[in-house]
Amino acid sequence: MHAVQLNIDSAEIYTCKFSLDGARALVGLQRNPVGLWDLTTGDLVRAFEHTGKVWALAWSEDQKTMLSLDGKMRLWDVETGECLREFDGRHERCLAWRSAQKRSLTASNNILQLTDLESGQRLFEMNGHSDGIYCAAFDETGERALSGSRDGTVRIWDLKTGSCIRVLEAHTYHVHGVAWAADEKHAVSCSREIRLWDIENGECVRVFNGHTDTIRTVQWSRDQRQLLSAAHDGTVRLWDVKTGECLHVFERHPVGLVSATFNDDQQEVLSCDWSGGIWVRDLGRFDSDNY
Repeated sequence: MHAVQLNIDSAEIYTCKFSLDGARALVGLQRNPVGLWDLTTGDLVRAFEHTGKVWALAWSEDQKTMLSLDGKMRLWDVETGECLREFDGRHERCLAWRSAQKRSLTASNNILQLTDLESGQRLFEMNGHSDGIYCAAFDETGERALSGSRDGTVRIWDLKTGSCIRVLEAHTYHVHGVAWAADEKHAVSCSREIRLWDIENGECVRVFNGHTDTIRTVQWSRDQRQLLSAAHDGTVRLWDVKTGECLHVFERHPVGLVSATFNDDQQEVLSCDWSGGIWVRDLGRFDSDNY
């Protein structure tokens, strides 16, 4: 394992998005600017100036551009730092991006918005949640979406019509993360626990308990056999999807986590806490006291 402490002058990091190879990260802050960081050296590579708090960031699929939200949605060239476009409307929380289809999902309070990034047109404003939306995700086809909210519910949306297909109810606290399974018949969501859902009938199939505070992110492994989660309790956890068992707890961060992810070859886990501490762990070394 190795660690990098980013030299960030901010009370709190709100979001961190790692590059696929795990070598760089985009970090959004309580204060400006957004930073592109080299995780091998801990150096700031480039700054992207914003006018407000940056709650959400997303890489394009080719990692050459990014989107950011600070009340506005902006498209950036990652290598030059140039702002390529600003989009109309209010874009505050959560960001899902299908760059190949040139569409994004963002939220303003309890309204989920689908935007065509080529024309800049908002295709739908989707109402239904009774409180602010924290997370959203496209399915693989781009025809459906999940959203999670402070109201404790997950909603499934038809992106051809903008209508809500189903409401998933069982969480008793804010929903901070959602993720589709590869079969698109199941999905997971995280609050203070993780829930596995059958999308077809809306039933909760399995509950994953263990974290002691709000879970910020949940992600499927590529083979769909495991889940990775990160929480305000400072831990990253690895779960067995079939049994619900927690396979490993990575206890290292002294403060709460904002994100964790597998790198592209699924051999490492990267995590970021809200003070800028970045940890990279080798998944093959569970037996070490250092992991």
